[in-house]
Amino acid sequence: MTDSAANDTLIIVSADHSHTFTIAGYPQRGNPILGLVTSPGKTKPDLATDGKPYATLSYANGGGYRTARPTLTASPDMNPVFTAATASVTGDLSSTDTMHPNFIQEATVPTGYGSETHAAEDVAIYAKGPRAYLFQGTQEQSYIYQVMAKALGFAPTVYK
Repeated sequence: MTDSAANDTLIIVSADHSHTFTIAGYPQRGNPILGLVTSPGKTKPDLATDGKPYATLSYANGGGYRTARPTLTASPDMNPVFTAATASVTGDLSSTDTMHPNFIQEATVPTGYGSETHAAEDVAIYAKGPRAYLFQGTQEQSYIYQVMAKALGFAPTVYK
């Protein structure tokens, strides 16, 4: 919806930080991203060394910390919701629906209900249009601002 030749609009897409979120295992194609890891050719979820299935997504820290890993195998006739409160009470979540909107993904380190921290990975930056070539490789955040200011015709900021 910009100039058809993209000559006058610089579009920049990025993020200000990453999170401690990770994708685990080798799920088969079509495996629900919020579901349990099921390897190609298998019909049942993969099991970790503790004999329990594990979710495709997890956090390094956050509200999903549990003192013991629950059994996450979903029961087709039940749809309970996992929250931090139910984890400390029940401990056994054998019929937990990991795809329910209120399910809290597992976390390795407790940081309090409903919170996790930012992470330190570099975030991607994509650009299209005038001076898009300036966005290549790894850049410091202040560099991104300087390129945007130049593209918009603003005077560059000088830090002392």
